[in-house]
Parts: sequence; structure tokens; C-alpha cells
Amino acid sequence: MKCACKLSHGNQIIGLPDELRPRFLSGIPKAQLDSVLSVAKHRRFRASSVIINEQDPAERVFLLTSGHGRHFVITSDGRKILLHWLTAGQIFGGAAILNIPFQYLASTEVLSDSCALVWDRLTIRELVTKIPSLLDNALSIAVTENIVWSAAANVSLSSNDAHGRVAHLLVSLASAIGEATHDGVVIKVLNEDLAEGANVTPFTVSRCLKNWERAGIVAKRRGKILLRKPELLLAAD
Repeated sequence: MKCACKLSHGNQIIGLPDELRPRFLSGIPKAQLDSVLSVAKHRRFRASSVIINEQDPAERVFLLTSGHGRHFVITSDGRKILLHWLTAGQIFGGAAILNIPFQYLASTEVLSDSCALVWDRLTIRELVTKIPSLLDNALSIAVTENIVWSAAANVSLSSNDAHGRVAHLLVSLASAIGEATHDGVVIKVLNEDLAEGANVTPFTVSRCLKNWERAGIVAKRRGKILLRKPELLLAAD
């Protein structure tokens, strides 16, 4: 597994991947940033690994440095409900920062081979006491990124039409985890993921994608969807 994190021979973190600018670490002077990185652990995760389990004690905070993942919950009848998606530079497990011991409210899995920096609860609590900007950044993330995702999900699920829900979800994913190319925006997502996220059947997702592919709006690839004309996706519905 390739990793762009900068590590010493003793596996100590000495720098972030080039061009990675996590909001959690923004505005922190270099000397303090170096101290924050030096006490983190570096972890590698294989695709489809579940890193955090819902209702486990919140003991660690993670900063994803490569790969992508998502939060999810399992309902009482065994259904998997997808929540917030994650890309490199985002944190998860933030409940460990709280002063009072708490539980994780959702599970977190990575969808590709990924790397993360990890701070245990005692360490992150000491860091936010010494460097208040860390706590400010975490709060800013909680009340912006998470609310945006919640709003997008509610807009998608509020649609009475299944095609509309899939379209809204694709647009949200394009802005969150999409990779811009000269042909359009590439989204690494499976039909099953879209079905779970939009609360429709995989058959409905397949039918939507075929219709949009005929219209030249999307192109289906193995494990990916190329969104050629995002501006037409919702209008096509």
C-alpha cells in the first residue's frame, strides 16, 4: 500500500502528504504542528476495513491522510444506513475530544486502502488544552461539513421520486468525493452504495444510470461513475 505520509526511520510522523491541508490542523504554527504530528500514530487500513464501531467507547481521533471512507449505522432490523462520506484530510472519531467520556455515534469504514494519523483520547485532550485552535477547528468542522451532509441527505430523501433521490445523492457525492478529470467528475461508488444512500433498490439505481447514460449525462465504469454533465443531472430527472 503506497502512503504519502512523511515518516522517520522510527515510524514517527514528521510531515503530512504534500498538498494535504486538513481543516483540523489549519492555522496552527509550524512548531505546534510538528508537536501535534509527533505524538500521533500512523496506521494503514485495507479496503473495506471497519475502523470504528458504533457504541464503542470513543477512545481515538483519526485524521484520514489517504483513501476514502464513510460513516454508517446499522438499524435494529439489520439494514445499513449510509451517513457522512470521508475523503483525505477529514477527521473522524471526534467524540474522543469531548471532556466527558462518550461513545461513537456511528461506525466508520474505509472503502479503499487508506492511511490515517491517530491520537488516543488522553493525548488529544492534552493537545486541545495546549492548542485551542484544534478544538476551534473541530467545532467548525462539526457545524459546517456535517450539517451540509445532513442537509444534502434530507433533501435527497425528501424527494417523492426515486430518480430524484439518486440524482441528489450523486450530486452530493460528486462535490464531496468526486475526482475532477477532463471528461467530468469520477465518483468511486457502487450501485449498492447508491441504493442504500438513496433508500431505493439496486434495480432502480441501475435503471436510472442507464437512462442517464443514454442521455450522455453519466458513463458507468467498473466500481466508478463518470458524471459528465452534473448541471443536467437534476434537470434530467
